Amino acid sequence: THGDLIITDYMCSTLASAPRELSPIRFHNSVHNAPAGYWTIAAHCHLASTSVSSWHASFATALFEAAVEACAENAPVLLVAYDTESTGPLLAVSPATSIFGVALVLAPAAGRAPTLRLALRGEASEASLPVGLPSDLANLAAGNPMAAGALPLLVALAAGGKARLQLPAGLPGTLDVELDA
Repeated sequence: THGDLIITDYMCSTLASAPRELSPIRFHNSVHNAPAGYWTIAAHCHLASTSVSSWHASFATALFEAAVEACAENAPVLLVAYDTESTGPLLAVSPATSIFGVALVLAPAAGRAPTLRLALRGEASEASLPVGLPSDLANLAAGNPMAAGALPLLVALAAGGKARLQLPAGLPGTLDVELDA
């Protein structure tokens, strides 16, 4: 949702107290696409990557972006979404109290794999947690914006069958998801 807030908090604190002591390595790791960059280097991947940050709508925005990319390129796309814990003064602005990560492969046509249909709507959606999450997952979703966006889809995928979801996709819109697993 916001990148590595521990590093961001370190940088803000250091800049406020002793700016000449700011570590260039930590600054390099503060950019939002650093994890994608490190992964592509380690995996010797020369394909494009996109990093998305959309506050509490980051998962829906990334899911939509990945689906559009998969269809436009007619190739599978790896969607990786994560949030780390907030710390320091940033905890008041971005209250992530737990870590969460998820990876999905989206492909334009995958045969018998689950099918997603996505529609981006400009209508208001409920800001509350989705009904139907088990209590441990609801607690995780309450403590992490990325988990709150991703878990409804993951639970629906795990359950199989058909499902309709509305994921927050920025004010005031939603990403309507139809799942046929």
